[in-house]
Amino acid sequence: MKSNKFPVILIIILVMVLIAIILFGINFLGGKVQEKDNSKSDNVELIVPILELNLNTTEENQESVTIEVNASTEDSEGIDHILLPDGSTFYGTYQEYIVKENGKYEFKAFGKNGTSSRLSIDVKNIMTVSAKNPYIPDGFEHVFGEVDEGFVIQDRYGNQYVWIPVETGILTRTTLTNGEYEDSNYTATGLVNSVAKNFGFYIARFEASAFQANQVRFAGSVEGQIPWTNVSYQDATNAAVNTAIALQYPEEYVTAISSSYAWDTALSWIDQTIINYSTNTSYGNYSGTIFPTGGTESDRVKNICDLSGNVREWTTEIYKDANSDIDFSDIEATEYVNRVVRGGSAYINKVASSRNGYPENLTDEYWGFRIILYKSN
Repeated sequence: MKSNKFPVILIIILVMVLIAIILFGINFLGGKVQEKDNSKSDNVELIVPILELNLNTTEENQESVTIEVNASTEDSEGIDHILLPDGSTFYGTYQEYIVKENGKYEFKAFGKNGTSSRLSIDVKNIMTVSAKNPYIPDGFEHVFGEVDEGFVIQDRYGNQYVWIPVETGILTRTTLTNGEYEDSNYTATGLVNSVAKNFGFYIARFEASAFQANQVRFAGSVEGQIPWTNVSYQDATNAAVNTAIALQYPEEYVTAISSSYAWDTALSWIDQTIINYSTNTSYGNYSGTIFPTGGTESDRVKNICDLSGNVREWTTEIYKDANSDIDFSDIEATEYVNRVVRGGSAYINKVASSRNGYPENLTDEYWGFRIILYKSN
């Protein structure tokens, strides 16, 4: 019997050859069995965003500078978001970014196509604050005087303040080691921290005068006004704090009643060029009649008026009776607290550095107060 094995093998080989010929022909004729478009990933470069950064001003000694950020792209999908230097995200193409310190600021733009780009800008024109280079709050202007003679700024309502330079960043307090006195008021502490960073603060040029807005009483520092007297310490404190609020000063600026730190530092600075001003009674108004603010020419020193006389002035400092068993650390016990009144008045001949403690709820027709202005951060 003859075997059929050979023809079967031959048939299998022929079939395999035929399949190979068919596949080769298909590829040769155009390869249209499967198409794969790799153009976007392999052959076309994706369009990246374009960043443009501009400063709103290049003038020197700015309190703050605004960086104007523009992101654009020619890709039809557009911009997804901008990453700002502080790590926050802005979804859009334009943003204004405010900076208050010199330095390099980097921005990143992200396209919706998954691409990104980055760009940085150097800010060099923000004022470097020092004792000789005072900060000027937004809404204020420098009206006259150099730092050494009394640098005067004014708000839009005519309230004037004088810069007290503190080159060391450390305030003066002559009773610091005297256990009979204490000054732990939060605004006194705030002033200490502010001066350590900003090397100065502002004291009202004039004794406080009374104003009111939206049923809120606040203190002004305006020339030619009747000083605000017959006022308790607490009412004076509230009015001083209300000044920045009522007049809508920038939120980082605080107004407060003068502290022992503010008063003693101001006198120390004045005494550097006006010898013994703080211990001399030849400057103030002791005539018996209270004059309008700034009305005593002899008591206008370093462009600050009426520190010696006219009206005595409340401060935050506490006088503690050395023989008392009262715990003055309990500030809530206000009925027991004696606050320190500084200077002399038209009625009593005392020097600017004098201090006397009186119950803080006491009022007197020859007692007023003065405010200070400082930066809280």
